[in-house]
Amino acid sequence: TYYNKNSWITCTDCPGNTTSRRNSQFCECPAQHYWHFASAGCLKCPFNSTSGPGATSCECGKGFYWDALSRYCLRYSFSLVDQDLSQDMTSGLLLTTNGQGQGTVCDDRYSDTTARVNCLDMGFPGFQSWWFGRESWSVQHTFPILLDEFVCADNTSSYSDCSYSTLHDCTHDEDIFLACASCPHNSFYSKELQKCVPCPLGASSRANSLLCVCPADTYWNSDAGDCVSCPLNSTSTQGSDACECSEAGFYWDSEHHQCLQWKFRLVAEDGNPAESQGLLVVGNGYETGLPVSCDLSAAPFLNFARASCLELGFIGQDTQVYPHDWAIQEEYPVVMSNMSCSNSANSFADCSYLRGPAPHCLNSLMGVYLSCVTCPPNTTFHFDKYSQFRGCDPCPQGSTSPADSFSCLCSPGSTWNATGKTCDYCPTNHYSD
Repeated sequence: TYYNKNSWITCTDCPGNTTSRRNSQFCECPAQHYWHFASAGCLKCPFNSTSGPGATSCECGKGFYWDALSRYCLRYSFSLVDQDLSQDMTSGLLLTTNGQGQGTVCDDRYSDTTARVNCLDMGFPGFQSWWFGRESWSVQHTFPILLDEFVCADNTSSYSDCSYSTLHDCTHDEDIFLACASCPHNSFYSKELQKCVPCPLGASSRANSLLCVCPADTYWNSDAGDCVSCPLNSTSTQGSDACECSEAGFYWDSEHHQCLQWKFRLVAEDGNPAESQGLLVVGNGYETGLPVSCDLSAAPFLNFARASCLELGFIGQDTQVYPHDWAIQEEYPVVMSNMSCSNSANSFADCSYLRGPAPHCLNSLMGVYLSCVTCPPNTTFHFDKYSQFRGCDPCPQGSTSPADSFSCLCSPGSTWNATGKTCDYCPTNHYSD
């Protein structure tokens, strides 16, 4: 058993074949799994992590950390800020981000090679200098020290290949300050060529830019290093790095440089197509995957669930969205997150979302399981005064209806009364078709 803080019962039986020690707050899961306190069960570690027996989290590879909220391994990121914490700086205090938030980097074993990797990782062409102890900003003391013994080998090009320690013996006098190299005006840094390249004719840029400002109805194609005209069904404003699709339901795909449309379907636990209940899967012709949500109870997401059912051809969504933990979910990548729709959304074209996983919502186990509304033949939909679906009403005797109908087909000489859900006979001197 284990002590369950969310239950009126002090001790709860461990699920399945798991066990626990006396007076434990969790049950011991097998290797490659971890105990998830919120769902009170064992969950499988994501593909890029491992765990031993009895773990309450998963261990990530070098350069990644375990994020308990998203239940996934996230990559450390770096940024440079000034004394006012302004971002997009070419030089300043070096900050790193992990599951604890932002923090500083200690100078122990830091070198020119590590500085070069940091700058490359942030999108700069290289580094100019680094230092510590020369400046003392009050803002430094608002951050914890997150990394120490930060070492990158000479042939290293990515932070993920470096070594580091999350324990330290430092003070903020040892915080790293870093100045990265920059490109001049009207040029951009080409990661492929690893040098500054002039902007194409008609385009311009600020200093230290990774792209050039293109004219209207064109976009900056970083792969080509050029301004490219938008396709026929899209437009853009000056300085865009993407085109805006003019057709409802379409979005700009930056990888394929064209307007694509998401297609929706439901799958069953075995991966076969499902009818009205199942795991929601979306595809655009190039990729197929899952939309994920970290808050199944939020109104914008519930509106997305309803809009998805409408997109699938159903009349709406059941009163609940059900979280599941199917093995098939791990076979799909996360292609969409942060879905949000208004109350009036009639299709997915009226919704907003984030392409790919959100920083704290990227686990495929957070996929969406929908139960869409459908009524059999000879019944009608029953909605309450708040337009919420409440079930299917049988048609009156002698009348019929197809599946998913709002009304029943009455016999000759009578008409459908939508308010009373009855077939009313026509009055004298009236008739019905």
